[in-house]
Amino acid sequence: MSRIRNPVRYRHIKAAAILISLLPGLLTSQPARAYWELTPRIEGGITTETNPYNRIETQSYDGATGAFADFRLEGSLQTPRDVVTLTPRLRSSRFAGSNEQLDDDDYWINLDATHYWDTANANLGVMYRDNGIRTSEFNTANPGQTRDDSQSTWSFDPSLSYIFSARNSIQLTANWTDITYDAPPQSGYYDYTNGSIQATWIHAFSEKTSALVAVNGGSFKASDPYSASRNNTDSFGGTLALERKLSPTLTTTITLGSSRSTQDVEGLFFDPENPGFLCPTYPFALCSISENSNNFVGGITLRQQSEVMTTTIDYSQSQAPRSNGTSVVSESFRVNFQRTLSRKLDGSFNLLYTSDSALGNYGRQDRAYFSGNAALRYRLTRTLAVNGSYNYSVNNDDANGAKQKNNSLFFSLIYTGVGIRR
Repeated sequence: MSRIRNPVRYRHIKAAAILISLLPGLLTSQPARAYWELTPRIEGGITTETNPYNRIETQSYDGATGAFADFRLEGSLQTPRDVVTLTPRLRSSRFAGSNEQLDDDDYWINLDATHYWDTANANLGVMYRDNGIRTSEFNTANPGQTRDDSQSTWSFDPSLSYIFSARNSIQLTANWTDITYDAPPQSGYYDYTNGSIQATWIHAFSEKTSALVAVNGGSFKASDPYSASRNNTDSFGGTLALERKLSPTLTTTITLGSSRSTQDVEGLFFDPENPGFLCPTYPFALCSISENSNNFVGGITLRQQSEVMTTTIDYSQSQAPRSNGTSVVSESFRVNFQRTLSRKLDGSFNLLYTSDSALGNYGRQDRAYFSGNAALRYRLTRTLAVNGSYNYSVNNDDANGAKQKNNSLFFSLIYTGVGIRR
């Protein structure tokens, strides 16, 4: 999953809430000695899709079948005070027949470094990714591309946590993400940067109940490299959260917050056939708008975990960047099941529904997205496993005016090395 974040991203709140359960462990979980380790992972298999070009339902389309290979090497260095991991990854896909447009090579490199003090720790995450737009996450690109355009992403995530008593801790987190596109003018992609900073105070009332208070701010800047269109959006807000352990296996988190955003949009083209009311100017001229909006952010999560099964039900509303040049309010509902079916067989089932709408009234293009995924993994040996999965997705946005549906199947063989340690 992309690591793109925003000023009031819900997962920042959940990550901070989880810290309260780690207060004692942060002081004692450092490695006992220094060592480095290399662990390879290789996956290869076949895939087939019914609508790989994401064409709308009123158009005719054919499926495609191809093969893929995924290589990654995780290197880690651990000392009594430091943990550093570096993971390069390459995923290559090739499709049969006249589907060369679907061929793709995606690259990642991830760095994660943590330093521990007696009552604090600092972390830095850095990620670079170069991938095809078709294989990007649904929420960072506009679906429906048939060209082999690419998306480049840089992301930096520093954080600092400090425990100043047995029941209290503070956390400072930040994120900066820069995304650029290699795509022609008619594709409609905006290059953008998105930055955020958040300060969180966490208090444990008991072993079962904890709460947090957070304040945050952020900036979203988008630009069309082929026109004068620009969007600058600044946001700030606050959040309250309560986490309660209802039983030894069941935990719930409730989050409530608000975000205020200010948008300054320049270089809009006035269309006399569809003038709207936010851009009243002379025909065929450029105009600018500025507006403020207040938005609710927050959600509720239920998580049940046992030795053989983990169930997570999550609803959230948050502010998020999009590659169509706007920052949006996104409502998401997720259901995830993971179960150990036998000593060698694991299964999972995941549902996601998300609904997006632009901040305020400018450029409102609502979008709804649904996906369902079912997967099975069978361990052949200590290092080999076979994996099969089915995914169904539906995208419905105002830009296309119709639904895009796709079914995909994956079957692969996975090799995970035991690791070389020194």
